[in-house]
Formats: sequence, structure tokens, C-alpha cells
Amino acid sequence: MRELLGIIEDISTRLIDHYGDALKGIIIGGEGIEREDDELPIFLLIILDNTRRISFLARQEIGEYFYKKVEREEVFFEYVKKRGHRPLLYFLVIDPTELEYHIPFVNYILNSGKVLYNKIELEKINFQKVGKVYKFAEIDKGDVVEL
Repeated sequence: MRELLGIIEDISTRLIDHYGDALKGIIIGGEGIEREDDELPIFLLIILDNTRRISFLARQEIGEYFYKKVEREEVFFEYVKKRGHRPLLYFLVIDPTELEYHIPFVNYILNSGKVLYNKIELEKINFQKVGKVYKFAEIDKGDVVEL
């Protein structure tokens, strides 16, 4: 896990240096962080100004750009040498205004993740206020469900 955290630190540092004030936050989360297992997926939520009009596919290229820069570093080489594959590190780039949309996966990262860099007020969602969560697979066609 130490090598992976070194890779994440390197990517985060490069993001901060490159974007400066436009970068509003970096949060790391996912099953790999929760269980402290680098063989499980880890997600890097990058909150970046002026990305609202960029497609999610193009935003992924932002993360990949910095990922490719780190691939040349010794810490990355050591990780791949030990495990035989590149880290299971995935990027999600969002605009700060998109935090208002309460995208479920973003809420999951915000609530369970670790903040690496923060320049805005990030609020955790109180799921007790949200109400009941319905599993649509368990609701039969034609059933009336009170919301």
C-alpha cells in the first residue's frame, strides 16, 4: 500500500502544481482505501473549476495525463514490478457546482473518503435526512410504493 500511496501523492502534487487555484479539492476513496488493500479499486475525486462543460470522457483524460507522467517514476516501477499490473486507480473529475447534484458515487466518496487537498467547504451528506432507500429489484411491477 505504501507504493500506491506514493503514486497518489505524486499525482496529487502534480495536480496542485499544474492547476493552482482552479483545483478545489482532491478526495481519495473506494474499497481499496476502506480496507487498506491496494489490490482493490481506489478512486481519486478531483474537484476542478471550469470543467462543467467538458464531457466525462474528456475529463478522464485529465487524470490519465497525470497518471502517464507518474508512470516514469521509480515508485510506479516498483509497484508494477511487485504486483505485475498497474494500480487500480480511477479518476473522477467534477466541477464544484456539480457537488449540488448529489451524484450517488460522488456522495459515497465524499462521505467515506479521505481529503487530500481542500480549498472549498465540502459537506458530508446526512443520509438520515434523505429518507428511505428503495431497492428497485425488490419491487414487483405494479406495486405501489409510498415515497
